[in-house]
Amino acid sequence: MIDIHCHLLPNIDDGPRTWQESIELAGMLSEEGVEIAITTPHWIKGSEWEPESNRVEEMVCELNERLAKENIALKVLPGMEVGITENLLELVKNGSVLTLAEGSFLLLETPFMSIPYGIEEIIYTLKASGIDPILAHPERCREVHSNPKRLKEMIDLGALIQVTTSSFLGYFGNEAKECATNLARCGLVHFFASDAHSPNNRPPIIKKAISLLDRLLGDDGTRLIKETATQIIPHDSNITLE
Repeated sequence: MIDIHCHLLPNIDDGPRTWQESIELAGMLSEEGVEIAITTPHWIKGSEWEPESNRVEEMVCELNERLAKENIALKVLPGMEVGITENLLELVKNGSVLTLAEGSFLLLETPFMSIPYGIEEIIYTLKASGIDPILAHPERCREVHSNPKRLKEMIDLGALIQVTTSSFLGYFGNEAKECATNLARCGLVHFFASDAHSPNNRPPIIKKAISLLDRLLGDDGTRLIKETATQIIPHDSNITLE
């Protein structure tokens, strides 16, 4: 399994505080069946969470070295969870923000209250330039709860949807659970991911969610969502997918 959204790097956002916590969290992901994890530290323009791309890439290299020494069978790739801002395409082109695994997919953080004004134009511009936007955890957005058609409009423009696995189990409340379940039933979940932040407060909960999805969608339905994540890895990458 590929986890396309998790926070593994220490002391860079609200994820792990130390390298030891990062290693512990990576071990938990591995135990949940994840073989490749794309670490996605928050990048929010004008905030304290605005890490430089080269710093993220260097920390990913160090984390992989540490995991190898600990014999943890997890490969970590770089990415970011990017706050929605009007000049997103420029930020991608100049390398200020990272796409997932250095490919064509860009993970956008969906706000928890309302969808930003002008997001349709942003999605259209990104798609026209060969960037595939993925909306992270929209099932937790209150505007989506009250107006699910809004999300369908963005999907029709080319946005892809990532639902957090623990949402299916009610960890973010009943509204998020109901929304995640309805999205899955309607075939509008393109990816699921752990969005894990720490070993204790936000651990990865994947196997339980997959068991629930198997009952909801059938084994084939869950498998198709898993397989969609392989598209994230560029074809010219040296990562071997089994």
